[in-house]
Amino acid sequence: MLYLSEFSWVNSAIGMMLPIFLAQEATTELPEVPEVEPTQIGSGLIGYLIMAFFCYKIYQKLNVENAWFAWIPILGTYINFKAADEENPVLWTILSCIPCINIIASIKLIMAWVRIFKKLEKSPWLLLICIIPCAVLFVFGYVAFT
Repeated sequence: MLYLSEFSWVNSAIGMMLPIFLAQEATTELPEVPEVEPTQIGSGLIGYLIMAFFCYKIYQKLNVENAWFAWIPILGTYINFKAADEENPVLWTILSCIPCINIIASIKLIMAWVRIFKKLEKSPWLLLICIIPCAVLFVFGYVAFT
């Protein structure tokens, strides 16, 4: 009969690690949660409102029905796909809410913005500037008001 103890790796690896696992104590202390400053919340909210306003103006320029959807987070994604004349905007909006699959939906969203910029006769290369933090506000402000 073959016993588990006859394997040398069981004796060395598991045999040495088992007391370490058994000797550990459970901690009841919760990790410290960093405080969120009111200025962080305020600046995030202001940035969101400015960006939603610029998207709203862009959708108005494109004569998109229900351009006010730009103010509502998930509906903003839907109206973006719809403004770019993507097939199945509802499907892509739902996929953008699912973890891991949203990576593909994000790429599709970038492609939608390229189509929107082309419709407005703006260079899609302006979207590369959006990699720089806060530059997205200037790019979308430029597109919304020119």
